[in-house]
Amino acid sequence: MSTPSPAERHAPPLRLLDGGLEVAAVEAEYASDRWRAALIGIDALRGRDLVRFDGIPQPWLRQATKNWCRWRLATGLAFGSISAFALAMSRFGQFVAACEPDAGDGSVITRELLERYLSWLRATPLAANSRALSLISLRGFLEHNRRHGWLAEIPAEAAIYQDDLPHRDKPLPRYVSEFVMAQLEDEANLAKLEPTLRHLIVVLMETGLRATDACGLPFNPLVDDSVGWPCLRFHARKVNADQLVPLSGRAAVAIRDQQAVVRADWPAATRWLFPDPRRSPDGPRPFGYDSLARGLKSWQYRIRLHDNGGNQVRVSPHQFRHTLGTRLINTGVPQHIVQRVLGHASPGMTAVYAQLHDTTIRQAFDRYQQLRVDIAGEVLSFDPNSPTAPAEWIKHNLSRIQASLPNGYCGRPPQQDCPHPNACLTCPDFQTTVEFVDVHREQAERNRVLIAVAEANGQFRLVDNHKRVQASLDRITTALEGLASDDHDG
Repeated sequence: MSTPSPAERHAPPLRLLDGGLEVAAVEAEYASDRWRAALIGIDALRGRDLVRFDGIPQPWLRQATKNWCRWRLATGLAFGSISAFALAMSRFGQFVAACEPDAGDGSVITRELLERYLSWLRATPLAANSRALSLISLRGFLEHNRRHGWLAEIPAEAAIYQDDLPHRDKPLPRYVSEFVMAQLEDEANLAKLEPTLRHLIVVLMETGLRATDACGLPFNPLVDDSVGWPCLRFHARKVNADQLVPLSGRAAVAIRDQQAVVRADWPAATRWLFPDPRRSPDGPRPFGYDSLARGLKSWQYRIRLHDNGGNQVRVSPHQFRHTLGTRLINTGVPQHIVQRVLGHASPGMTAVYAQLHDTTIRQAFDRYQQLRVDIAGEVLSFDPNSPTAPAEWIKHNLSRIQASLPNGYCGRPPQQDCPHPNACLTCPDFQTTVEFVDVHREQAERNRVLIAVAEANGQFRLVDNHKRVQASLDRITTALEGLASDDHDG
């Protein structure tokens, strides 16, 4: 190989076509033990734009990990995921250094060593999710290494299997109660925020976006549909996909108001809808997650955010996402539509909200089942622990879908034809609860008028029909008023 001339040694780095970054600069960054996203041409939010490999003690494992992470970046994996991989491999490397300090290559990574690592991880104070993510990262490295051969000497049997992973509980969404949300959505409280943070929080509440996706929205993310309704176009970093969802009117107003703020504050223009108010010599940056979290926390303290018991509460940005998902499910939006709105990669993620809905609404169902009366005003018995209770819960939901009544519920299975059309108050299958007591009072007053008119007109058969209905209404109202009083006292 010929020795480069002085001119060649001092020549400027080559540039990629189409205005890309300098090849030499990119290669130098990949060769280092700390990768900065901007210097390798990767888009990442401020505060999450650095990956560190210097925590991996073994040079051979560190280089193989960097090769793996570089390949994963090239396949489109998010920069934040690479950071998680590096942390997981650092944890594994430090374990290897403690167990096998003289290891000089990958041959030390045997199945026996991996099983020792499983036992060591189990004894750490790490949460089950953190332990699982560490093992999933290591499993990915080992599987991809068999194809690429970064450490060809690793034995073939060295693998992490699915049943090696710790069981991870799936917690229910941490949704915000409507009592607390009413304070957060109050216009007077929102007015206490500076405009950019206010608009960002409104967008989070109305769209359920992940905070990092909202912070990184482009200046104009709006797209009108065929009838002119605004939709939001954004890039979901977690699943690395572009998405388009309809906006609420409130969210659309917040975005347009924020565009006006940006035009006034940044006359030289910026690519971000929510630029960081702190000026940077490198140009505008998107609003940082840490700034959002601090601003949200400070605001909640100023408005004295509290629950219905008067206790101080704190809400994180991600809880707005949980709250929107819960609201959609609870209002009957189909699960697959909620999946599209929230940009979940799999139905299983959305199913958590459905599980919450079924749990909370079932609890309310059990309670109201003990406050039901029939047309005779007799309280209907119900044992939530009986073997038939789950079937009755299903029947109740099916019936409510098929027969939505203004004053109660039909107790018949939905597959059965109704022999009493438009005569629910004389039907033995009719059920009603205390929530309809005002409806029954109003109907009783109207029915008394109908009786008087029929009697004046000599329509005695119609009088008899109205009186049967009146008797049911009187019994129902009296019984429901008694149940409401007992429930209030309890």
